Amino acid sequence: MVFRAKDSKAAGFSKELKKRKLSEGDYKSSDEVGLPIYELDEGGSGPVIKAGDKVSVHFDVLYRGIDVVSSRQARLLGGNRSIAEPFEFIVGEPVSEQPVKKISESAGGLFSGTGGPKPPPALSTAVLGMKRGGKRSILVNKPELGYGAKGIQELPPNATFELKVEILTVYPKKA
Repeated sequence: MVFRAKDSKAAGFSKELKKRKLSEGDYKSSDEVGLPIYELDEGGSGPVIKAGDKVSVHFDVLYRGIDVVSSRQARLLGGNRSIAEPFEFIVGEPVSEQPVKKISESAGGLFSGTGGPKPPPALSTAVLGMKRGGKRSILVNKPELGYGAKGIQELPPNATFELKVEILTVYPKKA
């Protein structure tokens, strides 16, 4: 039997077989975030994220198609394996000053103790207006909201890059 693209819906596939690459023209300016954004998925029901809320996210920093920094490879396990550990932070506060989760000592040496990935400062406000389950692509074109004059790994200094964010959990600020 030969599988054809038109048969994809019959087989239960609802997404396109090939993902489309975003261009700068696809992004829309956002005053709330302060950077161009593209909504990949609006998310489900629940509260809209605002400053002061605590959120748990997965994020990926992409430069020319290369995944430079990702929360999906946050901790190193024994045997050089990695574990995806979501990044938690308080929206609107500097993400670089927020503590990384402590590693459990009761894991019997399974964790090697390396810290999580360093998120860009843009992450602090990039999630404003999103909901749980939402996915967004942000074009970080301001060096002060990226990795600045130092860069990081394959990302050169003052480079424009794509920041993809997925909201896993929202803990609204208590009044």
